[in-house]
Parts: sequence; structure tokens; C-alpha cells
Amino acid sequence: MDDITFKHNPKQFCPLCKKNVYFMPRYPNYICADCIGTGTFTKDGKEISFSNVDFTGGFMSMVDGVKGSEHECFIKGVKCRADESRFGGIVIQPTK
Repeated sequence: MDDITFKHNPKQFCPLCKKNVYFMPRYPNYICADCIGTGTFTKDGKEISFSNVDFTGGFMSMVDGVKGSEHECFIKGVKCRADESRFGGIVIQPTK
């Protein structure tokens, strides 16, 4: 019975804080909004943000008001990678 429950109600957790997050098999290690909200930083400690280029998608980063294409960031000291998600938006996952 546990196998049936798992198949119909799968669990997924943020890899940083272990909080239960919405199940997304395409992004099994995505970082939750609460952890992202603590700050995303470059290797040298500058704040970095990520977004789509426009409503059609695309990927861009922003550091010190300068647009770029940097994907690497650190959240809570953990090295991560930001990417455009499949149907728009941004997904951040720890690097392996």
C-alpha cells in the first residue's frame, strides 16, 4: 500500500532546508523560494538575480545593474546553477 501512496502522492524536498516542496520530476533538486529569498550571490559575494529576458522566455542574470548570462550563484554557501525552466520562469538547483 505504501508503494501506491507514493506513486499517487510523491514527495519532494528542498535540498538546502529539507522543506516539502511541490513535486516536479523535471527538477528533482530545485531550491525553494524561501531559500532563494535568503539571497543569491556571486562567487565574490555580490548579489545576483535571474529572470527571463521577456514574456517569451530566455535567460538573463543581473549583477550591479548589469545584465549578463551568468548561471552560477551561491545560496547559503552552496554552489548552485540557475536556468530557464521549461515553460518559463527560472529554476535554481545545487550543482553536483
